[in-house]
Amino acid sequence: MERTRYIAAAPIRSASEAWQVVCKLIADTLERSSSVVSGSVVKELLCLNGIGPALIAGGHLEREGLVLVDENLYATIQVLTADAALELMENLNPIPGGASATAGWMVYLPSSGPLKSTLNAAAKKSIHVSTDKPKQSLPAVKIENAVGPVVVLDALRRLGGIR
Repeated sequence: MERTRYIAAAPIRSASEAWQVVCKLIADTLERSSSVVSGSVVKELLCLNGIGPALIAGGHLEREGLVLVDENLYATIQVLTADAALELMENLNPIPGGASATAGWMVYLPSSGPLKSTLNAAAKKSIHVSTDKPKQSLPAVKIENAVGPVVVLDALRRLGGIR
């Protein structure tokens, strides 16, 4: 399932603080999996410590966001500023799907604009960071060989729920 998370930046928190929140959200999501070593996510994202806050301050993560992808995970993380940040109700809980993450997780960064060469250089420092376009979202779940309806109408009638 495709998910989106929104993080508040200025005036709620600085770009550096917002970047730390983004990194913690990604780490908390992925490190729930036994396939992802504790502390490894933050280590992989260290190559972005200078550029992450610059992406936030420049509004790049507000417009496009970064995309976290793994086999059962496709999440866009956008960092909002100004009125949007003030009105935001953040959800900083780990993103569903992270518990089954594999060692092949990837963070895709928006790569257009004046930071393109800096982003490309930073992405080369981690096997988990890319400036390529993310692969398409997860396929829709298809239920095959369904046995029957989800709601049994006769049972509802007996309970007095419908007539």
